[in-house]
Amino acid sequence: MRKKRISNLLVEDQLLTDPRAILHAFTEYYSSLLGRSVPVHSCSLHTLYGERLLLSHLDSPFSVFEIQKAVVNLANNKASGPDGLPNEFANIKWDVVKQDIIDIFSDLFHGNLILDGLNFAHITLLPKTTDANTLTSFRPISIINYIPKLIAKVLANRLASVIDRLISPTQTGFVKGRLIHENFLAAREIISHLTKSKEPTVLLKIDFYKAFDTVNWCFLYDVLNCFGIPPNFLSWIKLLISTASSALLVNNQVGLTFQHHQGLRQGDPLSPFLFIIVADVLAKMCDAVSTSVPFSISNRLPSPFHILQYADDTLIFSTVKGNAIQALKLTLTMFSLCSGLNLNLSKSTFVPFNLSNQQIEQIKEVLMCDCSNLPLPYLGLPLTACRPSKETYLLLLEKLENKLAGWKNKLLSRAGRLTLVSSILSTILISFMSVFKLPVWVIKAIDKIRRGFIWGRSPGGSNDIPLLAWDRVCLPKSFGGFGISNLQLLNLSLLLRWLWRLFDKQTSQWTLIAKLLIASRNQESPLSWSTHGSFFWKDLLQLRHLFSISTIATIGDGKNTLFWYANWGHSHLSFFNGVTRPLAPTLTVHKVLSNPATIIPAPWPQDVHNAIQSLQNIHPTMDTADVLRLIWDSSGSFTVNSAYNMLVSAGKMSCQASSVWKVKLPPSVHIFALLLYHNRLQTQEALLRRNFMVQQGCVLCSTPILETATHLFCDCTYALQLWNKVQSQFPSYVSSGHQHVQALLIDALSEAQSNRGNTKAVVVITTLWAL
Repeated sequence: MRKKRISNLLVEDQLLTDPRAILHAFTEYYSSLLGRSVPVHSCSLHTLYGERLLLSHLDSPFSVFEIQKAVVNLANNKASGPDGLPNEFANIKWDVVKQDIIDIFSDLFHGNLILDGLNFAHITLLPKTTDANTLTSFRPISIINYIPKLIAKVLANRLASVIDRLISPTQTGFVKGRLIHENFLAAREIISHLTKSKEPTVLLKIDFYKAFDTVNWCFLYDVLNCFGIPPNFLSWIKLLISTASSALLVNNQVGLTFQHHQGLRQGDPLSPFLFIIVADVLAKMCDAVSTSVPFSISNRLPSPFHILQYADDTLIFSTVKGNAIQALKLTLTMFSLCSGLNLNLSKSTFVPFNLSNQQIEQIKEVLMCDCSNLPLPYLGLPLTACRPSKETYLLLLEKLENKLAGWKNKLLSRAGRLTLVSSILSTILISFMSVFKLPVWVIKAIDKIRRGFIWGRSPGGSNDIPLLAWDRVCLPKSFGGFGISNLQLLNLSLLLRWLWRLFDKQTSQWTLIAKLLIASRNQESPLSWSTHGSFFWKDLLQLRHLFSISTIATIGDGKNTLFWYANWGHSHLSFFNGVTRPLAPTLTVHKVLSNPATIIPAPWPQDVHNAIQSLQNIHPTMDTADVLRLIWDSSGSFTVNSAYNMLVSAGKMSCQASSVWKVKLPPSVHIFALLLYHNRLQTQEALLRRNFMVQQGCVLCSTPILETATHLFCDCTYALQLWNKVQSQFPSYVSSGHQHVQALLIDALSEAQSNRGNTKAVVVITTLWAL
């Protein structure tokens, strides 16, 4: 609660501490920002768009299926709006509210729905930084009433089905199939290319002031109309936007209600799609003005501008030849004046490439923003042409430690620590490992942090005893581990995804830039492309063999399939292609079919001749591209999870311990059972093995013997009394007589798959836990 409370606020050099004054200040600020419409200039948008798309299905009648789908898809465990209805309500009570909700959508379709007053939200404020205390240092999130939120979700689902046809490929935010890191990788390849070339270029990073809150509605409607959005669908969007009203919710106090007149509510399911439609106009403006600038960034980037967008995070590469910078500034100004999105020049910056100091000063005057150097923070990652420095990785490690420092791990169960390590650290690391291959020392340092937190290390203190080897902890639960990610294998899985994207039919910005900057004229398969790309591309090339043995190609024209190293139905022929250095390693199936005699000099072993003959028998179709499928995924498509599961399970066999996680018990008991299975509980015997000084004797029965797991759970008189009582209640589940504790546990787990066996395992493990 302390994090949610705003204890002080700095307004015009005056520090406010009274909760009512703070609420009043925020209400005044946001009612002024959202509650008034700033006049904008009109612009000829129709010249930016071609023929209107056929989108008539967007305003078709609402079906019960799509309404119920939206009900189910609304995120659970979220705060309810002012009406108090959580997202789960309609899903749980669908039979009760079904007809009422259907009637609401029927009224919406026929234009009879009135949302005034109902389309209300509380605005909560999330701090952008830990020390946020100004009006602009908080992000407003709208918690909307259930019905308008459900309507927005249904409309968002319809718009999502066509958004990839509306938005330029340079925008990767909120479009299904496009990844957030595509633009980061594309920008890095361009930067690597520019640092090696002599072309004078600038990279402009643009920041918009309160981007979502300043979108002009008339401009948005004009853009939607240019796309060919049907009138009915457009009227539904207008209804949701124009009837919105809000009140600030600060420190559990609600402010005065105000009506919205501009901006899009963050927290509305429809807002992200509407925002990227507005932001995409800038990309189309840059494309349009490119025709008036007769220069290019380089011989491989034939346009004077190249824009990359993730929502409002915008990068623009621009040549400085001729009037390019002036044209770019004019374009940005026109976009700002028309859309309502104001450039935040104090936070915008540019990075020069191959420019003199005089040129840099001239560009400063035109763009009116500061000059900076690489690395440039972009999407939370360091954007640079070279590998991250040691200092960058040390900052990452510090960030990970700080995330865990706020938790008193001594007060958490091991299951709680396990959950925190899996969620907090993985969230931070996934983004970094998606675009960088982590050095071994960094992985070891991160594992030290994770290991210490799980086993009970306090920040700055000493570790508790690690009870299980770390490689076992990192095994999947299906192999008897704790399910903690193996960072090295997860890193490889995330990197393999980018090789797959090069072969994927869906064109991505990363693929387009890679083809422009890395591929040579005669290199057809991406796996045969040049090694002259960025350091990241060189890291990907090291994964070629792993990628090749994981895929199988169905031959079309043969241009994307390597003859020697791809699995195209004749296994791999690399064994026959030289001993120390392969001959023509980039040879494709297409070239072999074109002229095998000249491209592959004789003599070759019979296996190679058989391979060529089998290729000719396949009857390749030269008008069809090769199709790649993954061997280790039933769908044939790549996912990071399937890649990781393949890597982590290689050479391993499932064991009885994996059944522990199938037993219907709390996670803390699962961990206890696993430690007992591996004989890793801290008994006197285990402590003695670790050279600890122990005083022998059972604390339960006072027998002067060395305490072992078997004695503690089976042979101790106290344990025997408990087992006798359990046996009297569950005679078919618990047998009498002494036995080894691991044998007892294995016997209980042997039938955990069935309902009866699961009940037996619950009885036995719960009894062991009670001891």
